[in-house]
Amino acid sequence: MQPSIRNVWYRLSSWRFSQHQQLLHSARQRILGSAIISCIAFLAIIARLVDVMVIRIPDCNTGCNQRECQLRQNVVDRNGVILATQLITASVYANPKVIIDAKEAATKLCKLFPHWNYDALLKKLQSNQGFVWIERHASPKIQEAVHSLGIPGIYLQQDQKRAYPHGSLACHVIGRCDIDGRGVSGVERAFDTTLRTQEGELKLSLDIRVQHAIHNELVAAVKKFKANAANAMVMDVETGEVIAMVSLPDYDLNRPMKNLKSEFNRNTLGVYEQGSTFKILNVAIALESGVATLNSIFDNRNPVQIGRFKITDFRVPCRELTLVEALLYSSNIAAIKIAQRFGPQVQKHFMEKFGILNSPTLEISELGNPLLPRDWRETAMMSVSFGYGIAVTPLHTLAAIAGIVNNGYRPIPTLKFVTSANRQHRINSFLKDPCVSAQTSKIIRHIMRMIVSEGTARKANIEGYQVFAKTGTAYQSGKKGGYGAESDRSRTTSFIGGFPTNRPQYVMIVMLDDPKAVEGTYGFATAGWNVAPVAGQIIERIAPLLGVKTSLKEEQSLNMDGLMLTSLNNAGDGDH
Repeated sequence: MQPSIRNVWYRLSSWRFSQHQQLLHSARQRILGSAIISCIAFLAIIARLVDVMVIRIPDCNTGCNQRECQLRQNVVDRNGVILATQLITASVYANPKVIIDAKEAATKLCKLFPHWNYDALLKKLQSNQGFVWIERHASPKIQEAVHSLGIPGIYLQQDQKRAYPHGSLACHVIGRCDIDGRGVSGVERAFDTTLRTQEGELKLSLDIRVQHAIHNELVAAVKKFKANAANAMVMDVETGEVIAMVSLPDYDLNRPMKNLKSEFNRNTLGVYEQGSTFKILNVAIALESGVATLNSIFDNRNPVQIGRFKITDFRVPCRELTLVEALLYSSNIAAIKIAQRFGPQVQKHFMEKFGILNSPTLEISELGNPLLPRDWRETAMMSVSFGYGIAVTPLHTLAAIAGIVNNGYRPIPTLKFVTSANRQHRINSFLKDPCVSAQTSKIIRHIMRMIVSEGTARKANIEGYQVFAKTGTAYQSGKKGGYGAESDRSRTTSFIGGFPTNRPQYVMIVMLDDPKAVEGTYGFATAGWNVAPVAGQIIERIAPLLGVKTSLKEEQSLNMDGLMLTSLNNAGDGDH
């Protein structure tokens, strides 16, 4: 009996010990599980704090992700001068889910940012979003003030801002970026992907020194002649590199939203009737098609009727004129009679060779399409012969004239810098299909030289540079159409030419929108009295910068078809 009691006691004790062990084991497992869960929760909290307080990558629709926040490359001119660069800034944003008192936060922020409307800001701060912008590209002073406020949920994030050291200078070429750093106009848009992804700066063909000189002269001209606007371009005649492009009015690229109307680029987007400058094309067609020689005679004694319009001349001798005199005196009547010799189809064919009928070629997207005659017949041909009835951009005209004076080889305009290694290759690419012969090119250059030395562009005759040019004065159509009394004082004056005559290096176009007669112009508001002297001042400033050597020796006058191209005195005071 005694062994049995001990056996029962032993079994009872073992059972109690086993139960205690099981309870202890379960407690240990529960404690371990709770510890693991607590650690995971603690790590999650730490990760969230690091994300919010350190990394702060917003989950938003602003487009500001890691790819787009990469440093945008610089844009420089042909000499390496910075035109556009990137600055590191900071922007203020809010996480409404973290903000404790939205009303208090809105009140404090409105004092710091007066442009914010309290109700609008409060609505943002009370939203369910995890990210809202408060102020982009805040100044250092504002950044310090935001820190001092100490509002939970209001943070600063590193950001980038495009900066333009030269302000409005070359604004229409460079273009601008939006607030998120994406190009929206000009070169910034055309090369947006390149600027965001490439290694190294983007080098343009512009020379900011030349740009500055032209800008100064145009600003002074607009003020002096009370013009509405002005524009000018300079281009390398062989490579097509645009050395300068100025359009007034302009705007400060660092404050683009202040005057968006000034973003209009008159050089590449505006289309205008070019007036008498088109007479260069007219004479070139006549010579190249063989319908006229330098000895050809054209009678301008009687006006020409085109529909309900009577075409007359302005300060042109009322007599028979040679082909040279027709261009030198800028006779509208003679221009029509020259065109009648080759006809509308030949005219249209050559206009296509000159690049007039197609959209202009340039890297930027702000390009205007030409306005062409609907029916290119006799009437249209007559109007086009002296620069009416067809409207093109100044870029069209500059490229066409460049081809005519460059031995017939028309360059393709570009805003990209052409290296010395690629220069000859680019020039060779233009030599396939000349628009006119070298002989015609030489004749046109020398007639244009006479226009500067003896004709309407005398005020652009800068000694030593052998400037050649043609001036033009085109009446602008009135509000009701036509060119009657309502618009008889509204005109566009233009100068197109280059230097030097013997071997052209640069061509340029300068235009004034509706200049007025002022003291010293004797009541005239035509090209010879306003845009020609402006062009002369520009050439005098930029030719040394471009390294053009002066020469006081003029090439001997041409003697072709028995006609000596010599001086013709009193060749008029203006163009139509």
